[in-house]
Amino acid sequence: MARLLDLGSGCGCPAIPLKIALPNLDVTMIDSVNKKVGFLNEVINELGLRGIKAIHTRIEDFTEHAEFDAVTARAVAPLPTLLEYAIPFLKVGGLLFAFKGSKAMEEIDSSKNALKLLGCVVKDVKIHDASRSLIIVKKTKPTDKKYPRGKNLPRLKPL
Repeated sequence: MARLLDLGSGCGCPAIPLKIALPNLDVTMIDSVNKKVGFLNEVINELGLRGIKAIHTRIEDFTEHAEFDAVTARAVAPLPTLLEYAIPFLKVGGLLFAFKGSKAMEEIDSSKNALKLLGCVVKDVKIHDASRSLIIVKKTKPTDKKYPRGKNLPRLKPL
């Protein structure tokens, strides 16, 4: 069974629609705002979904390293920071689906060091329109266990 991690789940998109479309997908949603997690768990219960859970935690405190086939993130952080948050949780060969805005190519350019240090490559970029894009990143080798760094370092001092 494929495992998906949704970072900064907020309202549950894209995780809940993906779970509905792919019932065999094992989904974990994490968010640092407990009120959002409570809402997500209510939605899960109301819809009668199984194999999906929402957890209240910060990304830096989440411990399931190298256990997911895919990670999704929408409006979480600039790409260098997001890579540090997401890539450690992917299995080698796993994919990050980063929903981004109009500056996707600029974010990729600023991520060269992070891509190298974390063992991943940009596999594809889908430009939907002037304000929406999707960056797909593939993990190509194991990531050092020191990532993601704590103390808000991924945001304060991106790789």
